[in-house]
Amino acid sequence: MNNSHLKTSIKRIGYALSLMSIGYLLGISGSLLPQTSHAQPADTVDDKNEVKIELKLSNEAIKGIQSAHESLTQAMETLKLEGLYTPATEGVNSYLVLTGGGNAIEDLKQGTGVDPVTFAALYAGMATEEISDDLSKDESGRLMYKNKLIRIYSVEELKSRQRTLENLLARKVGE
Repeated sequence: MNNSHLKTSIKRIGYALSLMSIGYLLGISGSLLPQTSHAQPADTVDDKNEVKIELKLSNEAIKGIQSAHESLTQAMETLKLEGLYTPATEGVNSYLVLTGGGNAIEDLKQGTGVDPVTFAALYAGMATEEISDDLSKDESGRLMYKNKLIRIYSVEELKSRQRTLENLLARKVGE
């Protein structure tokens, strides 16, 4: 083996050892590990043994949420008066309000899907008295209405409602 091959081999071994050392050090330091993500804040239990979720929100964010809720509630009441809003769950259904209303009870009866907020609220146990007796779960724990599986709207319906929302937001309305 000549001298230039020996030098080249030593350099390659040196580079390989350097890369392995760097990789080892980065590995034990954990600096390249993916960071964990928490989809939900940690639960805490208060004095009454009730679960309390801690959210770190600014006062400005809280005021904005409260203002949005108040506006949604007013819009919901208007849609109800106009016969355009029939919920299947308690509380304000922001999805139905923002997309111009809907009849969640009729959606359940038809079995073709419900809006995402109704779907989540039903699983959270917030069904209205009108439909609660007709809810059950199958052997897999999926929610059923009159023995039909409850599903979310089709992708086409979700896209259609999104377009409705965009059109409503773009519409100029006199004050």
